[in-house]
Amino acid sequence: KIIIPVMGRNNIFLYERRMFMSYVYLTEENVKLQKKGGRYLVGRNLEVVMEIPEETLEGLVLIGRIQVSAEAMVSLLEQGIPVTWLSHTGKYYGRLTPTTHVDVFRQQKQVQLQKSPFFLALAKKSIEAKVHNQLTVLRRYNRRATNPSIDLAIKNILAVRRHIMTADNGEQLMGFEGIIAKTYFSALSKLMPEGFEFEKRTKRPPLDPFNSMLSFGYTLLMYEFYTAIENMGLSPYFGYLHALKNHHPALASDLMEEWRAVIVDSMVLGLISHNEIKPEHFYSKDDKPGIYLNREGRVIFLRAFEKRLRQENKYIDLDMTIRRSIQHQVGDFSQAMMAENIDMYKPI
Repeated sequence: KIIIPVMGRNNIFLYERRMFMSYVYLTEENVKLQKKGGRYLVGRNLEVVMEIPEETLEGLVLIGRIQVSAEAMVSLLEQGIPVTWLSHTGKYYGRLTPTTHVDVFRQQKQVQLQKSPFFLALAKKSIEAKVHNQLTVLRRYNRRATNPSIDLAIKNILAVRRHIMTADNGEQLMGFEGIIAKTYFSALSKLMPEGFEFEKRTKRPPLDPFNSMLSFGYTLLMYEFYTAIENMGLSPYFGYLHALKNHHPALASDLMEEWRAVIVDSMVLGLISHNEIKPEHFYSKDDKPGIYLNREGRVIFLRAFEKRLRQENKYIDLDMTIRRSIQHQVGDFSQAMMAENIDMYKPI
């Protein structure tokens, strides 16, 4: 496995992996992505900062004011390379993605199964797995802390978890999930060192460094699922758990539920406990509420996130990276949905 960081003022970097495929994150202001021959060029003024062979580029995330030439944009569409635009605070702007994978029959099935017993059963399996993974995180980090309040939180979560599989509808199921989530984050707050204290889960905007990293990580993870869902021909906007809402990719939110603690929560706790991310890596805007990662902090965070997605695992009894596992899991969802066979979907 080859992992090569390529830096530009510590704000632009690229990871390469086996087969030399790469995901690129551009985070420096006022750089431009252009296409020349068989390469994408990242430049600033007349200086070329990075060259990326087109056959190696797998995905692109642009953070902040990044320019993309028309030629590069057309090439990205022709190559089927997804591009996601985010603000410096992690706000989602939009995506550039081709439509060659659209499967109208799978999307029709997504609509037909809304509020069906099959989707309710699938939602129960997903939430059950999510809670299992949250408990794993709490138990792992409390081995050293041995905090009695966390032991009590685990008992309370277990008590509510018993009701998940007997929920009568999605609203009741999400009610149980909400109670558990509140207890879970309250327990996590007891593990925080000085500088990372928080009272509860906050978002839009996040009000402390811990919540800031969670929100940023969840946004990145959501669009990993968004890409995998579109590549499977499905619509990201018709899910089985979250209620339908304009502009919200419900299916991406649904499928990532069981992965939140596995990928983002554990990664953020690791960054804090290993002192890789520090309180000075955050800033706030004077005129608006919210705490956000600064440029240096974003580079550290993105490096850790990409490294996590490239770790090999056996979550689904196959040796593959987490990114490939996500794609495999979306495929399993599609097959289970088309067959309306709940046993074909095994949550993480």
